Amino acid sequence: MKITVQGTPENTKSILDLLEDQGISLPCNCHGANACGGKQYDFPCTLIPHEDITVTVYPRESFVGLTLSADQSKDHQPDSLLIDLGTTTVAMVYYSSLHKTVFYSEVFPNPQLPFGADVISRIKYDTEPTHKHELTHTIHEILSQHYNSFLASHKNVSIRTCLIGGNTTMIHLLLGLSLKGMAAAPFNPVDVSPGKLNFYQGSTEIRILPWLSAFIGGDIVSGMLYLNFDSRKDTCLLVDLGTNGELALVYDQKIYTAGTAAGPAFEGGGLSCGTPAVPGAISDVSLRRLVPQTQTIGNKLPTGICGSGAVSLLSQLLAFQYMDSSGILTEKFPEDGLLLSRTPSGQEIRFTKQDVRQMQLSVAAIGAGIATLCHTAGISIDDTDQLYLAGGLGYHISISKASASGMFSGMDTTRIHTVGNSCLLGLASICQKPDGLSRRIEDLHQKSHEVILADNDYFQKQFIRHMTYEYNSAL
Repeated sequence: MKITVQGTPENTKSILDLLEDQGISLPCNCHGANACGGKQYDFPCTLIPHEDITVTVYPRESFVGLTLSADQSKDHQPDSLLIDLGTTTVAMVYYSSLHKTVFYSEVFPNPQLPFGADVISRIKYDTEPTHKHELTHTIHEILSQHYNSFLASHKNVSIRTCLIGGNTTMIHLLLGLSLKGMAAAPFNPVDVSPGKLNFYQGSTEIRILPWLSAFIGGDIVSGMLYLNFDSRKDTCLLVDLGTNGELALVYDQKIYTAGTAAGPAFEGGGLSCGTPAVPGAISDVSLRRLVPQTQTIGNKLPTGICGSGAVSLLSQLLAFQYMDSSGILTEKFPEDGLLLSRTPSGQEIRFTKQDVRQMQLSVAAIGAGIATLCHTAGISIDDTDQLYLAGGLGYHISISKASASGMFSGMDTTRIHTVGNSCLLGLASICQKPDGLSRRIEDLHQKSHEVILADNDYFQKQFIRHMTYEYNSAL
């Protein structure tokens, strides 16, 4: 948006300080030193205006409650329903677009989980003739059940708009579209008309964000819109950590995207004592004299370990030599796994050799993906101004510990920021300002270049490199 900054001949404040005085806070890691060479904004950060100047800024607003916390407001009736349709979990947020407040939010397991923990398994299941539309019916049923239950408890609420973001496979299943083209290379989604993505259900307008490719879905499009990837001039990365690791790099007004199979471990799946990021989940682990000290979400009694806890533990295994720099567990690591804690019922919460291996694979997939995008763009990780970490893992993760595991491919941790659920944040910003959405999405399409990692030799080399830790100077 356009902002006029008032300058006077006597002014001694920088333009960033003047904008701050007007209630607009912009990220600037160099604190006005203009280290980016003026690429991040359309003005130099060191500018001290002595006369009025009009600039273009894109402040990122903070949407209360979209982190799915208890921070909700009953003061204003919701007019919008925001849905993040994930592979592992589904989030539904009832939102007031006028007052920017959350009336109610809930998150629950995706009911398709019994049919496969990842999208590949569900594609295989759905494309078998005997299972046609079974997964579609399953997701329709759970969404209707939760929506109708909410309306029954809040009879005066009228939902005007429903915005949905999800990965490409989940949206295909939601709409009952054929997944045959997604079952094997070259992985082609169905080409759909806008009418299939924007329609009315009674008096409620349904808007489903489109995908960019088989691996970059509407949830990532929503996050990129929230972070203004369609218009920003600096170099930055969006990393969404979930069952599917989605990556997007903006450089020189081009957007390089990739999807990497991180697996369900980041969301607690596939770990021997894994749990989603819910109250009671171990979200951080520190070793003190080789004894684990754990932190749980909400300071509740421990129920298991979630993705952020597993990532932090991986770095601790390296730092305290339970694992050597080649990624091999040492004799210090107990045969039956490292005992972290016990549940209220006395059940042991352990982290096993298999868990270590699963986390190594997941972390290496992200680190190698980041390195490959930068290599494709012709830059190094040090040329990246910002890295935005999205997904449920970002709520509780220790950036320093995640970096020590090699996840960010050696990027300076001061440039890494957690943004939480970027899909919901993007949907919230869209329902507030829907004008120009089609144009902005088209801009993303025009600027995007997909990088296929499956047959990428550089990615394979980087993946092997990230499975070891000899290069990691943080250790």
